[in-house]
Parts: sequence; structure tokens; C-alpha cells
Amino acid sequence: MSSFLIQRRPMVLRALIALTVMLLLLALNPAAGSAQSCTNCTLYARTELNLRQGPSLDAAVLRFIPAGAPVHRTTGAESKGYAPVTYEGVSGWAVALGFVATPAEIDAGAVPSAPAPAAVPASAPAATSEIRVTLAPLMLRSSPTVDAEPILVMPEGARLTLTRQGAENGYVTVDYDGVTGWVYADLIARQDEIG
Repeated sequence: MSSFLIQRRPMVLRALIALTVMLLLLALNPAAGSAQSCTNCTLYARTELNLRQGPSLDAAVLRFIPAGAPVHRTTGAESKGYAPVTYEGVSGWAVALGFVATPAEIDAGAVPSAPAPAAVPASAPAATSEIRVTLAPLMLRSSPTVDAEPILVMPEGARLTLTRQGAENGYVTVDYDGVTGWVYADLIARQDEIG
């Protein structure tokens, strides 16, 4: 019995982390709760999102949904934190908490804004297009999986820089205050997208 539990530990840990992230996002954006309850309605992406083939971080990415883009929330229950949606005629799954009910909720600051920008060290100049902001407290991980060793926790609104060294399983490589690692791409956005 104990070997069965040891084998299932990564799966249980992954589910607990996903649930924690979803609850944090819902607590930080109560308006998202009303957006999640609709079916056969139009919702708007609060940040850049991946449209995936299935309700999983491991599912293939079918399309990229830009921030502010309208999607049709199709009928069907959420699964593992993903909602069934259609974007530009392509049906798939996207992170359910990544949507709001109206475009005004994005413009009015439904997504928490970042603190004043931190100075970028002269040794690591970054183009503005490479700067991203975390939408919620977010783990910087050692590799591109939900059960990878955490390096540190970045606060909501933390500024980080895309390193473009890797993109895999929905994760991208970033630099945060001189520390590099992997973050889940659907939970970061360009600063100009969040007001």
C-alpha cells in the first residue's frame, strides 16, 4: 500500500498545487467567479492564454488567445481548472480563471497592477517586450513541470524578464532578480495588458 501512495505522490501534489493556484486567482479576482458560471456566453481573456486540446497542462496548444480577446464559453463543466471554450472557430480548453465577463473588467484593473518598475541591472538589459508581470503569487521552478523543485515564490505583480531559453509544457524560462527558472506562462502578462 505504501508503494502505491509513493507512486501517486506527484499526481496528488500536482492536483493540490493546481487547486491552490486556482483558489488564489479566484480570491484575487472575485469577478472571475461570475465569469466562470456562464455557459453559452462570451467571455474575455484577462491575459494571454493557451487554447489547449484538453483540460491539462500537458495537452497540446491549439491556438494562442491574446489578452482582451473574446471567446465563446461552450456548454460543459470545467475540468481540472480548465473551461471548454471556442476561439476563432477552434474549440479547446483554457484556464478558467483567465476570463472575465466584460472587457471593462480588464480596463478597470480586474487584474492587479504591478508595483513601480524595479531597475533592470545594467549587466542584463531587457527590451520592454521581454518584461512580464505575475498575475498571482507564482512559483519559480527548476524545470517545466508542476512537480519540479520550487526555487522561490514570486509575489503578485513581480516583474520578470523572459529569457527565451526555453518553452515547454506551457512553461517559459524567466529571470527574476538575477534568479532564472521556469514559470507557467498563462499566469504572467505584459504590463501594458494589465493597466
